Amino acid sequence: MGKVANDSDTVLLVVDDESAVCRALKRLLRNKAGEIISAETPRDAETILQTKRVTHVICDHLLGPGQPLGLDIAKTWKSKYPSLQRVAILTGTNLKELEHPASIDHMLPKTTDPVKLAEIMGFSPTTD
Repeated sequence: MGKVANDSDTVLLVVDDESAVCRALKRLLRNKAGEIISAETPRDAETILQTKRVTHVICDHLLGPGQPLGLDIAKTWKSKYPSLQRVAILTGTNLKELEHPASIDHMLPKTTDPVKLAEIMGFSPTTD
């Protein structure tokens, strides 16, 4: 899936309506990306994507009551934001029930091991 990301060049955007999930992913992936930013709403995610050179996105599928689905908003991001290298959806929903658009690189269960998640996202291996 292309080159392995260099830590210092990567900007990871984590999109999840639960701040605890954002904090956990930031903590678990802190040595894998140059910068990690989080957004709790689709609107905040769009603002960040418009103003920063984000290279990677990990987005929750269910973003809370009244919000669009993560899969619906994220499937257009790679065409709108050329700096994006990889987009992944994390979900507790049965993956077999979801359509997997070509613009989404990975659709993964929320239970994916953080080391495996970093590898799937293309982050270079580091020692913690």
